[in-house]
Amino acid sequence: MMQENNERAEAEPADAVTRGVLRRALGLLVLALLPISIASCGKSGSPAEDNVRQQLVGTWLSEIDYEGAKIRAVTDMTQDGAFRELERAVDSKGMSTEASYGGEWSFDGINFKRKYTSKDGRLLSNSKFEYATYAVRMSKNNEFVGVDNVQQRTVQFARTSAGTRP
Repeated sequence: MMQENNERAEAEPADAVTRGVLRRALGLLVLALLPISIASCGKSGSPAEDNVRQQLVGTWLSEIDYEGAKIRAVTDMTQDGAFRELERAVDSKGMSTEASYGGEWSFDGINFKRKYTSKDGRLLSNSKFEYATYAVRMSKNNEFVGVDNVQQRTVQFARTSAGTRP
């Protein structure tokens, strides 16, 4: 009996060392795989999604009628996810106003989204950010239709040259 207890006592420290080594190895493995896991989260899912995102980069002209005003906008979207937009609105009396906006754009596979972070050169506070989301239907390489499901309107976007005024 005494010999059994001695053998058990000698085995327990060895088991504890083995468990400690295994835990440490597992922890190192998790740390090694974490950057790979995080990096893959930022990548898009499908080649089709990447293709549409690539097509959206560039300068686009859109025109809409909104509450009696005709609004013409030129939106320039860059590869890095930034956009700049110049807008000209003409009301029913013929009075026109212009504004410039800036912000971030993205495409999630279905929706083209813009987060407006500046207006006329001034940064907007977080509570003043404006957002626009359109479900995208590519009609041609140089045109797409954006469907705003919140405001129930459809906007036609046509590719235009850089420097176009609204």
